[in-house]
Amino acid sequence: MPDETGLAPAAEETLGAQESALDCAGASVTSLNLGTVGSWGGVLSTSSATWSVAYPANGIILEYYVDGVLRGTQPIQGDANRSGTWTFNDSPLACGSHTFQVKGYPAVFESGTPAPGRCTTGSMTKSTTFSEACPTAAWSCSRISTSTVRCTASGSGGTGGPFTALWSEVEENHETGGVYQTGWYTGPLTHTFFCPQKTSIEFPYNGNLEINLKVRDANGLESPVLTRSFICVF
Repeated sequence: MPDETGLAPAAEETLGAQESALDCAGASVTSLNLGTVGSWGGVLSTSSATWSVAYPANGIILEYYVDGVLRGTQPIQGDANRSGTWTFNDSPLACGSHTFQVKGYPAVFESGTPAPGRCTTGSMTKSTTFSEACPTAAWSCSRISTSTVRCTASGSGGTGGPFTALWSEVEENHETGGVYQTGWYTGPLTHTFFCPQKTSIEFPYNGNLEINLKVRDANGLESPVLTRSFICVF
């Protein structure tokens, strides 16, 4: 009997909705070259990096990791030789040593599809270490009065100056057990701190002032922390 609803038969609907299966049989990443990996001013960059895949793959999907954390994914269609180049840039990076890792998965790019098919077998992983230059802090501190300690800081290395001083203070009162912390704050390179000196037997030392310093270079990278302690009357 004819279909009175005017709709196409279900079999024809199914046929029209069919999609081709993803063919990953034999697909693999045959080479994955890291090229040059480095950083400057808190920015990771790569250059001269290459890749190639084997049929039926005609492209690659790359995943980029810094210190084990995924920082980006990139699908790339290959040339006639099923190969190509890749680059990756990322920021910010803390100073010090880091590990960069790239994972490549063979991919199948087909015309008319919005995204490449990703093969889970035949992948390849490469990794390397790189280092971001750290600034270094230096300082000198001395008591300049019965109530004041003065510290003078400087910075070097990293990506250069001008350098900004970051200070923090921790006051501990040994009699009361009280602790006061300022947290980090920006201050001048030469900075003074309140730390009263013992003046008589009636005013013995009863506390400790911890002064912490780090410097920030022109690109925002920070040095390791320096610490000095002074005994005070609070």
